[in-house]
Amino acid sequence: MSKLKLSALYVAVGSALFTGYTANVSAAENGGAEEVERIQVTGSRIKRFEEVSPTPVTVFSGTDLINAGITNVADLLEQTPSADIGTSLTTGQGIFGAGIRTTNLRGLGEGRTLVLVNGKRFVASSVTNSAVDLNMIPTAVIKRVEITHGGASAVYGSDAMAGVVNIILEDSYDGFSLDAITQKTQEGEGEENVFALTFGSENDDNSYIFNVTYTDTGALAGRDRDFITNTMTTMLNPANETDEDGIPRNILAPDKFQGQPQVLGFYDTAGMSTIGGQRYIFGDSGELIPANTGIGPRPSPNSQSRFYGEDANGYKFLDHKYIAVPLKRLNTFLNINKEINDEHAVSLQLAYGKTSSVSDSSPVFLSKGLRVDNPFWHQDAKDTFAAEGLEASDTIGITKLGIGSNNREYYNDQAYFNSTLSLSGMLFEDYDYEIYYQYGRNTQDAKWGGEMLTEHLDNALDAAIIDGAIQCAVRDDDGNVTGARAGCEPLNLFGANSPSEGALSYVNTSGTQHSVKSQTVIGGSITGDAFELPAGHVAFAVSAEYREEKAERVPGAAMQNNLLFNNFVREWAGEFDVSEIGLEVSIPVLNDVFLAQELTVDAAVRVMDYSTVGDNTAWKLGVAWQPIDEVRVRATMSKSVRAPELDDLYGTGTQSFTSYRDPCDSVQITEAPEGLRNTIRANCAADGIPQGGDWRPSVAWRDVTPKSVVGGNPSLQEETSEDIMLGVVYTPTENITLMADYWNYKIDDALTRLTQQTIVDNCYRSSNFETNEYCALFGRSGNLDINEVIAAPANLAYREMKGVDLEARYNLDTDFGSFNFRLLATYLSEHELISDVNDEQYKFNPTVGEQDYPRWKASSTIGYTYEDLYVGISAKYRHSTVDNREWTIEQNNYNEISSHTEFNLNYRYNLTEQLELRGSVDNMFDRAPPRNPFSYDEDDGYYDFYGRTFTLGANYKF
Repeated sequence: MSKLKLSALYVAVGSALFTGYTANVSAAENGGAEEVERIQVTGSRIKRFEEVSPTPVTVFSGTDLINAGITNVADLLEQTPSADIGTSLTTGQGIFGAGIRTTNLRGLGEGRTLVLVNGKRFVASSVTNSAVDLNMIPTAVIKRVEITHGGASAVYGSDAMAGVVNIILEDSYDGFSLDAITQKTQEGEGEENVFALTFGSENDDNSYIFNVTYTDTGALAGRDRDFITNTMTTMLNPANETDEDGIPRNILAPDKFQGQPQVLGFYDTAGMSTIGGQRYIFGDSGELIPANTGIGPRPSPNSQSRFYGEDANGYKFLDHKYIAVPLKRLNTFLNINKEINDEHAVSLQLAYGKTSSVSDSSPVFLSKGLRVDNPFWHQDAKDTFAAEGLEASDTIGITKLGIGSNNREYYNDQAYFNSTLSLSGMLFEDYDYEIYYQYGRNTQDAKWGGEMLTEHLDNALDAAIIDGAIQCAVRDDDGNVTGARAGCEPLNLFGANSPSEGALSYVNTSGTQHSVKSQTVIGGSITGDAFELPAGHVAFAVSAEYREEKAERVPGAAMQNNLLFNNFVREWAGEFDVSEIGLEVSIPVLNDVFLAQELTVDAAVRVMDYSTVGDNTAWKLGVAWQPIDEVRVRATMSKSVRAPELDDLYGTGTQSFTSYRDPCDSVQITEAPEGLRNTIRANCAADGIPQGGDWRPSVAWRDVTPKSVVGGNPSLQEETSEDIMLGVVYTPTENITLMADYWNYKIDDALTRLTQQTIVDNCYRSSNFETNEYCALFGRSGNLDINEVIAAPANLAYREMKGVDLEARYNLDTDFGSFNFRLLATYLSEHELISDVNDEQYKFNPTVGEQDYPRWKASSTIGYTYEDLYVGISAKYRHSTVDNREWTIEQNNYNEISSHTEFNLNYRYNLTEQLELRGSVDNMFDRAPPRNPFSYDEDDGYYDFYGRTFTLGANYKF
């Protein structure tokens, strides 16, 4: 047998890691000395012999993925209780990011979960964070997925605060394999088709594997599902008088409003206007038609401009409710291995792929004023103006949902390339080494269709009769026409066949953005035994790595220059580099003595030098103890770090519109806590606000959503996390394993993006107004209105989470087949998030048991295998929750959200040695989300919105 020990050599690791063991591999049993291989487990760079890892690791094999009908590794992670939803097809529908899929261990944020591929970093999904787009991973060649919980910065560097997801791909294959999968939902839409080709070759000194996979996933809209179209309507309770009368402020609306779409009565595709107190829409010829209000608004004090019913004119929110975006993805993967000699080998891994998605949004909400003498007005409108006594220069407000027939659509195309060249082998027959070079690049081209150029829109709406034709007008300061505007096509908002193609071409445009994220890594490691103690060999691993990341975002000129009828986006570019060196040691303290079959201490330290935040050190200390054969105990404590993302540091700004109130408004001062009112008044006076008790911002400022800018902060520092884990593994028999692990995370200096309201409040409530850092984030215009708040990230948050992970496995072999059972569960006991540690008004806000943080999450699988047949049933459970832990009856009468369980059925049958058939029924009982206003249509990814789904697949090998 070759003495070459490749890092990809894992034997019996699936069952071994579930129990916390690693495995011995016998080289031969022919009477010679037993040659034992080492294996490497996620969470450590040390290749070990038989030993329990101090860090808990959850493993899913490639067979587990096939049995569960998984076509995207993101689906697997979303079913894992210790992971929350990151960005997904259902949650990621915004501009410039649709279609990306990420994971989020512990719910601590996708940027705090490190995703590795074959133990190494993979290029990130976007310029905004370090999360890896799981769409980029070809599922057909996944060998297994290892999830390690707890901080791992001492081993892998930044980002590994919540844990590490290590996706291990096949490194070789011998033969050809064709795979086809089709997935259909019972209610229609949301289908998926997958086609994969894998081939490769293996011989004595070289091997390779190549895979190409194409996936086409369909869209799913709110109107495609009955449980969403059967709306739940709430309202302000007319019977409620005070906050202390025991009557809920919010209740379910009367039955006639239930199941009816909500309609914003100000906007309609036909256009709307209020003239003489009557609300009209414009007919096919532009004539005035009284607006239909459906079954009308809810009773006062509810908004009287929100109507209900399919017949009501206006913007129907349900028409633009999108559950999941469509996605097309192409993945290619190539791995080549070549043995140079018995001691050294070289490997090359290349991955390239493309993804494309489209996310719909509503048309532009247009609100403009048209002059009474605009020639496009229909005659009955002109007659109404005359009857109202309006002058030619008067303006009539018009609201309209889009111009033409298009919605706004977010097109997101990504292309990625990731490469790794490594040299690995043995030194002096005792030490494993690896040297590697990586380069990855992800480009993202996004387009926001259905937009309008603001200046062109205003020009085109100002139409007049000039030289006997309707043309765009040029006017003097008094509003008199002085000529026609060159190159402008007048825009007619009225009628079924309006506006003209020329006017649409003049007004409509698309916003674009080009983003690039690149990563270069040079690293190496050496591992082996340093020396021998009475209890065994002291193992070590030394690693060093240099990493450079660059990112840039280049919006189109129209978006940069604020020319669109929308928010502006600014260009930015940034980069950082980091040099790291790490040391791990595993020290056997006791072996084969009373109450210590094994006692091992592990320690790791990693020193990092960032070009952005300077020097950082992460460390980890762990203990593995086996007092008796059936019981193993593990404990770790560690410090992890996370450097700020490039976007957090260098993002130059995206315009946003967010509602907030001016703390200096006399009305707001009277509503502020009594102990702060004098401080607020004094600070407002120092800022030039007139005193006297009745100052208010202008009506124009109060009636609109103020502008703000979301940008970066180059002064950010690293986050730090301390975590503790304590676990026990009980194996009473070879086929039963029970595990329990307590965990506790504490994150200091966590990044938070404070709200605009928090920024202005903290400024005027401060005792150091002149030097307060919040006051520097906004200014006031000449009329004293706040003109712009800069919402930048800051190291001001603190977060703590505590809980327990449970796992149980049972395998039973019989004469009529084998049975296996697996249960994973997570119990969350505490969660605290302080957005601003300097907030003197902060009080603990309990969130455990709310919908985002259920106390219990669990998944289970029962599988049966008999010869060539496999049948499995899996379940996913989410405990009952509430919307608000601090709820009182004064708030509403629908706070409680019921528990939710989904069941899946999977089967697989080897028809011949070459042909395998498989299928599944997901959500086999067609469970809809809990029937509650807070959950029935919320696209947060917690519940299945597809309904009962059927999957058929076939794999043919030759």
